[in-house]
Amino acid sequence: MAATTALREALNEGISSGNFVDTKIILYSYRDSSGRVCRPKALYANSHVLKTVPYFNDLLFGDFAESQSRNFIETIDEEEYTKDYGYLSDSDLEDDEDERDPSTTESEAHPLAIRGGENTVVEEYKERRVEKGKVVKIPDIAFVTFQAFLMYLYTCEIEFAPFGSEENRRLRSTEIVHRYHYEVPRPSPKSIYRLADKYDVPALKALAFNHIRSQLTKCDIVGETFSRFASRYDEIGNLYLEQLAFAWTEDSTTAAISASIDEKFDSYGEKSLEHATEIIIALLEIANKDDKVKPLANTSPEVIRPASPAHWAFVKAALIKSIRRGVFFDREYWARHSNAGDLSKPVYFSSTIMNDKALQLGKCVSNLTFWHGDVLSVPSGEILQGYKPSHG
Repeated sequence: MAATTALREALNEGISSGNFVDTKIILYSYRDSSGRVCRPKALYANSHVLKTVPYFNDLLFGDFAESQSRNFIETIDEEEYTKDYGYLSDSDLEDDEDERDPSTTESEAHPLAIRGGENTVVEEYKERRVEKGKVVKIPDIAFVTFQAFLMYLYTCEIEFAPFGSEENRRLRSTEIVHRYHYEVPRPSPKSIYRLADKYDVPALKALAFNHIRSQLTKCDIVGETFSRFASRYDEIGNLYLEQLAFAWTEDSTTAAISASIDEKFDSYGEKSLEHATEIIIALLEIANKDDKVKPLANTSPEVIRPASPAHWAFVKAALIKSIRRGVFFDREYWARHSNAGDLSKPVYFSSTIMNDKALQLGKCVSNLTFWHGDVLSVPSGEILQGYKPSHG
């Protein structure tokens, strides 16, 4: 896979300006033992990419408070909670039972080592984050979900967490980009479907729907059919209902499914499943039919992914770092047009990508020597490199 057009444009602009991150997004990440959704955290994004979604184009560039520049350094109250989440069973929220791997936390970045001949220059990593930009608080989407959404906007790639069980839920974001210790977000397909419906992103919504459809045989189909999530989205409710109807009429599963459905009917009678009225009616209609229900046809399109460039994993690691830490371009380089010329404008790079040996960027800095103590010069005189940290 490769960068989206909007990401390419943002990176091309950032290479010369040093700016990439310009938007801070505050989201909630945790569900406490009382069911409250709390612990807001910040993610960082590029508004040029965000505005490809009409909702964010209007929000960030319209006549709203979010379109104004604010201080990024403002403290976030980690004990704050939201009353407007609207999806308390969201598996993308952490809770008290989640086990956090210490290796998945944000770690100190590795120093950048540039080798040239017998000289080795090691730069200790020092970040200077962007201090001002647009600030958006989103009270009803999980931190993990939106992080994955940003990566989808940047790359058109998304990988969902295993579907349908508590054990699998805990695996949702434990994959690591090795060597850099930045998490690859793996959200719930239901959480992404909900987000894509809210922000009207049809392609992403279809990806989530197709993934849910492909996992139906691995989930508790009765529980899913009677869930609030299914009652909220007709497309999902009908999908679950079709699968449940088939399972209910299959000789091998009829007894177990019938017992589970009877329990749900009892709960409905006790008024604990009032949201499932339409499901109850539909199942009663199915029960009165003599014909067996046919299994769902697998209509999910085959996804063909072209081979990724060798350096793509490093680019994604740099993007994830920018989302989590607010920094993408952290190295500044200087160029001049001739041996006799003065220093020209700086260009900016990511140290994460610079560490990719496949790009062979070291060839550009071979046989380095110190120049005035703080700038490195290639003997040909065509490139001068500064190794001070950049800001965005």
